[in-house]
Amino acid sequence: MPTTLDLAHLLSSTSHEDFSGRRALSDVSLSVIKARRIVVVSGAGISCSSGIPDFRSPQGLYSLVKAKYPDQVVSGKELFSSSLFLNPSTSSIFYTFIAELSLQCQAAQPTKTHHFIARLETKGKLLRSYTQNVDGLERRLGLESGGRGKGLKKKETKNVELHGDLGRVRCVVCWKDYETREEWVKMFRDGDAPDCPTCQDRCEERISRNARLTPIGTLRPSIVLYDEPHPLGDDIGQLQTYDMSRSPDLLLIMGTSLKVHGLKRLVKEFAKVVHGRNGKVIFINQTAPSKEWKGIIDVHVQGETDKWVQKVEEEWKKIRPGDWEMQMNLDGEVVFGGIGKNSVKDKPLKPSKAKSNSQDVEEHNNDQLPTPPASQEPLPTPPRPKVIKKVKSIKRLPLSPAPSRILNRPAPPTPVSPEKRRPTTSQGSPTKKTKSRSIPKASAPKTSVPSSPGQGNLFISPAKPQMKTKASFSDEGEEDDKKLNDMFTPVSPIKTRLEARSSRGKENAKPAGEPRRSRRILRTVA
Repeated sequence: MPTTLDLAHLLSSTSHEDFSGRRALSDVSLSVIKARRIVVVSGAGISCSSGIPDFRSPQGLYSLVKAKYPDQVVSGKELFSSSLFLNPSTSSIFYTFIAELSLQCQAAQPTKTHHFIARLETKGKLLRSYTQNVDGLERRLGLESGGRGKGLKKKETKNVELHGDLGRVRCVVCWKDYETREEWVKMFRDGDAPDCPTCQDRCEERISRNARLTPIGTLRPSIVLYDEPHPLGDDIGQLQTYDMSRSPDLLLIMGTSLKVHGLKRLVKEFAKVVHGRNGKVIFINQTAPSKEWKGIIDVHVQGETDKWVQKVEEEWKKIRPGDWEMQMNLDGEVVFGGIGKNSVKDKPLKPSKAKSNSQDVEEHNNDQLPTPPASQEPLPTPPRPKVIKKVKSIKRLPLSPAPSRILNRPAPPTPVSPEKRRPTTSQGSPTKKTKSRSIPKASAPKTSVPSSPGQGNLFISPAKPQMKTKASFSDEGEEDDKKLNDMFTPVSPIKTRLEARSSRGKENAKPAGEPRRSRRILRTVA
């Protein structure tokens, strides 16, 4: 069984025996402060302090119905079963009961628990809130609850109404959704159901063209009864799967007895994910949970939810005062410290088309800061100050001697100009044909000084080494002629090998008188 903490007793006690209980209660508050992704599941118990009675307590709505209709034996399940519309008497009791509940919800105000849930969303700790309530108090505090023709969205919807919205009604035939009107609430209070306006218009249109009549449905409160599917059941299942994939680290169950089958399954699936993240499942309610929740609920805080959230906020302000600091931006946003998520955010002005009404334009302009009017003549630009730069005197270095003096060589002659190297005609530059025929190639000027890079004679190309021919070797002697003849005369490879073999035979020749050994002559390959 989960650990049970008596909230009222621990808050009033100062004895040493209750120290461990007070410490455990502070640990529960600390787990809420440290959590980052909290899932809240709430029931009718969080709205009791606002004047709305719960269902199953001695002062609940079931007891009020029995007191008003003593002759009718109707249980709570029969009162909220989908089969009640089959019997006119039970349907009249249901309409009266719902009308009284709707009037009480309209007069009620959000409780401290509702404000605590909204504050969790403000500080960026709330992953999502799932509520069984149909009073719509979370919607009044700015928690987007979806529905009402808009559906449920993963990121925008912060509060999911599991049992519907009491502020809406829908047709039992065409399922058209409407906002509750005052005259319809009076009819419900008398035990009657109003007709659907959409079905009436369709029927009148068909009568005007002599067509077959269609049935006219009645309106009923847009809440979910027993054995009845939720109109947005698929969207709720997708949101639950998406929230479990985001790894919640804390599950708060407040003000519900956990008797509805669908809610049981939702709590068990979330508790499994939270325990996988080493998180806690905290149950705050007046009545203790049954044995079914052993191993699922970690701590049971027995008491009112408003007192518990007040205790948590007091310790939160002591431990992390930075989370409660507030400041207002220039855009009118109230920014809290700590996590830094905006709680009150004014919608920014969107660019719209030019309005025809001049008064609307002036109101829009008054929201902005005034700007000075543009002058007719341009303002004179101030003259720029003159900057006088001081130039340092540069010392001239003596010129280095000419390279020709260093190398003790005469200076190279002046190169010939292109006009002298390329003769031209009197008519100007020659044509392509006369240029190739008449103009001889200009030869570079010859000087006695050999060419050296960087020392002049730029127009003289280095002399190519002349190849010696056979005839030029005749003047150098007979020895050179012999070498030249050996160089140019082809020699047979067979002859060369025979000469080498004969020379080796002479060297290996034995003196006379010794017997000659036979040796093997290797065949030479030409």
